[in-house]
Amino acid sequence: MKHLHYYHQVVRVTEDYLGPAAERFVKRQIEFRLGKEPEDIGLEDIPKLKEAIGAALGVLVKDKAIVNEAMQKFDVITKE
Repeated sequence: MKHLHYYHQVVRVTEDYLGPAAERFVKRQIEFRLGKEPEDIGLEDIPKLKEAIGAALGVLVKDKAIVNEAMQKFDVITKE
């Protein structure tokens, strides 16, 4: 079953922090971290993506409050 829904949700959250670079960044994280294509991710993959993207945002943004805000948005995805 295809799960582009989850991919688009992850991109939407990440766009708030990385802008137009988010889609490419998320796609690469999915391929590298999960060994999957974006359309193949499921709800069970969101926690690992949250961890990977959170670590990257921590390096890029250097503002813990912003990173925490992003992580809360990922938590909403897992509750839907």
